[in-house]
Amino acid sequence: MSRKRRWTPPKLSYQATPDQPTVPSWIVSICLHGTLMFCFAAGLQSCEQGQSGASDENFRDVGIYIKDAAEQEENNLAEETAESPAPELSQANTETVPTEAELADAAAESLDNIPSDLVNLPELDALSIIGAGQAVSMPAPAAAANVFESTDGAPVAATTQSTKHGETSFFEIKAAGTKFVYVVDYSSSMGFYHQLSVAKGEVAASLQSLDSTQQFQVIFYNTSYREMSLSNRAPTTWWATDIRKNQARQYLSSIGPEGGTAHMPALKKALGYSPENIFLLTDAEQPILTAADLNEIKQINRGKTAIHTVEFGRGGNLNVDNFLKKLARENGGSYRYRDVTKFGNR
Repeated sequence: MSRKRRWTPPKLSYQATPDQPTVPSWIVSICLHGTLMFCFAAGLQSCEQGQSGASDENFRDVGIYIKDAAEQEENNLAEETAESPAPELSQANTETVPTEAELADAAAESLDNIPSDLVNLPELDALSIIGAGQAVSMPAPAAAANVFESTDGAPVAATTQSTKHGETSFFEIKAAGTKFVYVVDYSSSMGFYHQLSVAKGEVAASLQSLDSTQQFQVIFYNTSYREMSLSNRAPTTWWATDIRKNQARQYLSSIGPEGGTAHMPALKKALGYSPENIFLLTDAEQPILTAADLNEIKQINRGKTAIHTVEFGRGGNLNVDNFLKKLARENGGSYRYRDVTKFGNR
């Protein structure tokens, strides 16, 4: 028998010779990693190029919106309302309409609750109430002033004076025009004999003669002056409507005697409204208007306004040519004198 021989690989032996160069391992590692990084970068660049040139579609920014709880609740309520069926007309009109008999019973029951003195009215003849009827007498303007009450409770004496249309009177001084200014002294001395109460009553009576086509202003003065103003509006001349005249009466009631006396500031203010007539009332013997004051008033006025003066004095009129008479005479007005001792003591 022949014996088989096992094949054995030849033994190779490698022995580096000192003259053969060798490559360090760290250089091999650097080259290997550099190659990998180059391949990775090249792959990313190809992906970006493919994305930008893949198609002409538009790209949009995408965000996340979080609904508010209140908005979500409103949306839910709107959905429930939309889903709920509308009420039928038959259900909406389920209330019963009262019959005529029921309405008549309800009306009769209401009449039973009315007091008998209102139900049992006097019977009137139908023929007597048809037509113009009898003439009814209206109270004169002075009568309206007689019910005016002063702040100190004193009776008010007003002069009864009949006037024509567009005309009024003040202590029997008649004047016509479209604009009137009343300038009344309310210093402390005007309370000794109820002078201020009488003056306010006369102003109220004079205002009653004015109509809505005429204007007025009431100025009270002592060392300064107060004008009638309404609803935080600047003082002006007011149209003599019923409302304005009622407001004037309230304004008159708010005035009480106080302070000293200075005529010129109030007179100049009154002339500034350019009225046709000024009624000036004072009881002041002092201070007087000097000749220079009278001349200044005359120069300011230039004959445009008639200045009427009323003097409250004690005792009879001495017929002295005082500053009030001169003021009226030099400015086309009239003068009146009243004895305050006849008004009654305080």
